Amino acid sequence: MNSPSVWWEEDTVRMVDQRLLPLRYEIATFDNVAAVARAIKDMVVRGAPAIGVTAAYG
Repeated sequence: MNSPSVWWEEDTVRMVDQRLLPLRYEIATFDNVAAVARAIKDMVVRGAPAIGVTAAYG
């Protein structure tokens, strides 16, 4: 599967919830800066490039 781990869609940041991989593939949606910051802190998104993109979207 070739899909982005973080993207912008309809005024929300959407990302693969990496805490659930490899057992489940779920998309998490965030619509404000505090929620995006919490997602980074809670490791919903992992890896320096993905965290950087997520922070920029937030």
